[in-house]
Amino acid sequence: MGSSGWVRVDRVVHYIHLYTGLFLLPWMAVYATSAFCLNHNKWFIERLKITPPKWEAVREVEFVPDDTFPRAPAEQARAILQLLDLDGAHRIQSRPNASPMIILRICGSGHYRVTWRRHRSLVIIERQQPFSFYRLVHFLHFRGGYAQPYFAHITWAVLVDAVAISMWLWVLSGIYLWYRRSRKLLLGCVCVVAGLLLFVGLTILLCT
Repeated sequence: MGSSGWVRVDRVVHYIHLYTGLFLLPWMAVYATSAFCLNHNKWFIERLKITPPKWEAVREVEFVPDDTFPRAPAEQARAILQLLDLDGAHRIQSRPNASPMIILRICGSGHYRVTWRRHRSLVIIERQQPFSFYRLVHFLHFRGGYAQPYFAHITWAVLVDAVAISMWLWVLSGIYLWYRRSRKLLLGCVCVVAGLLLFVGLTILLCT
């Protein structure tokens, strides 16, 4: 490849390295912040006086199913949440056909616990309180997967994949950019070898 060809490759690699990092900056900031908090969890809980969230009753709604009410537990849970204007990411916490049916409505600002007491024709809505920015950061860190068919959750899952792919691109483009700086090859080799040896050594220790 001629020098002009390498220059074009250099430019493309620089653009990938730079602009994916800029676009994904909020997600990388969330993961960096939450990872640091998790690593020092006890210190943050003590200093910020963070207490475990408690369930507080929000409201109660009388509910008597009619003939149009679905029979499948998953569809029942969705119908109940729509009735309460709480449609969104959720999962059934109790056994699907149990009485009562307990639905966890997943929400970053505080989960809802919706309990349908069939024999009393009553739905009880509780919410985790108080709100904590600390828990929100953790929630965003672990939010992922394609199980919930809602726009925000699907989009977030796509962006988590983008972050993972971008990290590989940053690794590969970083190696490429180092290789192209011929004057820094020795220093780069020392860093790579030292990092690999430390990684392998710590992995062995953690597995014994």
